[in-house]
Amino acid sequence: MIEKRVTVILYGCDRNLWSGGPLQIRVSDLFAAGGPKVLSSGTTDASTLELRLQLPFDAGQQYGLTFSAPRHRPAWQILRRLDFIRAGGTVEGDDVILRLMLVPDSPGTDDVAGGLDRLRQIASPFAAPGTGIAGDAYARLDVAAQMACLNIEAKLRETAIDGAPLLSFVRGVQHVAVDRAFLFFDAALKPRMQRAVEFAGAAGHHAPAAPAGLPDHPDSWKHTRFAEGNIQLSFSADLVPMRGGVTDTLVHSADVDIDLGRGLAHAKEWLENNVFRPGHKTNQALVYALLYAQNILPQYALDPASATTRSAVPRMRFASAPERPGTRRPPRTRTPTGRKRARGRRSPGR
Repeated sequence: MIEKRVTVILYGCDRNLWSGGPLQIRVSDLFAAGGPKVLSSGTTDASTLELRLQLPFDAGQQYGLTFSAPRHRPAWQILRRLDFIRAGGTVEGDDVILRLMLVPDSPGTDDVAGGLDRLRQIASPFAAPGTGIAGDAYARLDVAAQMACLNIEAKLRETAIDGAPLLSFVRGVQHVAVDRAFLFFDAALKPRMQRAVEFAGAAGHHAPAAPAGLPDHPDSWKHTRFAEGNIQLSFSADLVPMRGGVTDTLVHSADVDIDLGRGLAHAKEWLENNVFRPGHKTNQALVYALLYAQNILPQYALDPASATTRSAVPRMRFASAPERPGTRRPPRTRTPTGRKRARGRRSPGR
């Protein structure tokens, strides 16, 4: 058995290091007989720590890591042997670095409203005039839908097929819901999905109840790079005319969402008990945390719970800044006449 070293860096949802007090750590075997089993647990006050795992990874084992704090969703990761494979899939390492995020149960979302303006600044097709989301339409979306829009845009931007970002195939936005987006994709993308090695076939989706007029999306593929937080694209069977764009352009309609990992049947119980809340739509704050763990930055930040994070960047001190109380006094200076300035001299007559 080879020891595996896992370096974990923990953040709050504002992307600053965690400083919100003790964290409960658990390592679970997701394949244990009878269901997921806790192998070890402990506590830490550190935002950066190293775990040394004396665990086998030789037969498809998967282990769940959670870092829990009061009033927060746990930071979590499913750890597989694949996570230690490097150099084009030919070399197995013995260490991995994870950066995980703890999200408050009810994070602040003040920054989400400005997300569309940031998409315009980076010329995202999600904000393209005429085919993207208009400003008034974005403002009318629920906050969860705005977060879903920004999360999906970021995931498409950082997920490639044949070396090209999926975002480069987006031709328009039809509708955004609280857990998915309905997009128009270039007709050339769907045939590529069938040949792509990092995508696997998945169950498609029926036409949504709202908005009316969208087709079924039966032809579906899911990205397989990660154990969780993969994007799924479900396409219409036939090409359709693109509304809002060039009238003679034929495209595929697609239902796009990001999966938290519920499809992992052997890990479902662990995920439900440690992360999810049954009966809810995909929580976009949890999706945001998963994207951050994948080095993907959506065009917004969440507000953390009070006093739970600290900046990782040291503060700069300028020479002209006033001295703080208790610091060493600077050398005495001389007046233009050459005499020393008096310090603390009493007034005459006292």
